[in-house]
Amino acid sequence: MNQLKASLIDTFTQFWQARQERERQILSAGAVGLVLILLYLIAIEPALTGRDELRKSLPNLHQQSAEMQQMAQQFTAIPSAENRHDVTRELVETELAANGLTAQTLSINDGVVRAQFSTATMASLQTVLLDLQKSSGLFVDDIKITGREGGLVSASFTLRQPLSASTN
Repeated sequence: MNQLKASLIDTFTQFWQARQERERQILSAGAVGLVLILLYLIAIEPALTGRDELRKSLPNLHQQSAEMQQMAQQFTAIPSAENRHDVTRELVETELAANGLTAQTLSINDGVVRAQFSTATMASLQTVLLDLQKSSGLFVDDIKITGREGGLVSASFTLRQPLSASTN
């Protein structure tokens, strides 16, 4: 290995000594330019483009972080299986009445709630769904909402309670 190194240094020295002073200056300037270009391409340019990409994606990452924090808060608000209420017709009707809603049809069977509303406000539907989720752990299995005049909606949904909660 040392012989190879010595041989290369000797070859370069002979090459360098054979050049005139002006050629040496041009070669030195070219070598410095090549080193600067390589330094830019390897270190500086990727850092600059990476910083720009991060700057562009930062608002989206902030939004995703806020959504995840909101989901975490909602998850902690869901009662554990031990603290959930069994789904009863009285519980659902009480929750609907508290939000000024009357179901056109309402059926409850084995932890599954099916309801239809001909006219309701979106805000009251959201409140009912969230309250039922918090009190009984119901989750939306199927939902269909159709907009109507005057800011009202017609809706039908199916809510399910996880099996572990309905066996309490």
